[in-house]
Amino acid sequence: MPAPRIADRGYAFPSLLVETDWLADHLNDEKVRLIDTRSAQLYEAGHIPGAVNLAAVGGIPRAANGDMGTAEEFSRLAGELGVSVDSTVVVYDAPGAQMGMTAWAFSYYGHPDVHILDGGFEKWSSEGRMTSTEPQGYLAAQFQAKLVEDLYCSLDQAKTAHGSAGTVFWDVRSQAEYEGTQAGNNARPGHVPNAVHLEWTELLDPKTRTFKPAQELRELLASRGITPGSEIDCY
Repeated sequence: MPAPRIADRGYAFPSLLVETDWLADHLNDEKVRLIDTRSAQLYEAGHIPGAVNLAAVGGIPRAANGDMGTAEEFSRLAGELGVSVDSTVVVYDAPGAQMGMTAWAFSYYGHPDVHILDGGFEKWSSEGRMTSTEPQGYLAAQFQAKLVEDLYCSLDQAKTAHGSAGTVFWDVRSQAEYEGTQAGNNARPGHVPNAVHLEWTELLDPKTRTFKPAQELRELLASRGITPGSEIDCY
């Protein structure tokens, strides 16, 4: 059974996602900037026509302690990706966690028009849509990042907020990483004390790989204590 349309899933902000057919209709729009957040190897094996590979440019900038990079650093990255403030940015992955991180980063650095391709490359290719193996790129652009501080919890802010009433730390990594039995890309095993665990993959329908409807997501999140009345700090 195909996934319900995004507009029919009851989301508060459905525009954060786009359908594959919307992207197919807008691939040649001059304003659209399509960003593939998969590995360079997967990108080279096949990608949506026109997409630029984030890994080829270097990735989202970070400070030495893991905090987000400076506005100037992100401005340079966005410019290399061909993104200006007038661009419509569409991010996709297999799906994978990097798609959410990248879309969030664009929002944090002040881009007003960012979307995730629902179902990612898997849905696109399963529908028999055109793919390419030719490397792509956009002309360099100018972007001036303006931080949206309310979207971000720095390391210092996390230390201050930890243990506060109404604050929930949400660990979106795998169960093994949360338990500390698998290192993954983490410097230390385990998790933030008292953090709740819900792997990001649980937000997707296991068959279609699209996001679950809003009511299912509300129930799933509430089962972990993740509710609209709390401050949610994800990692």
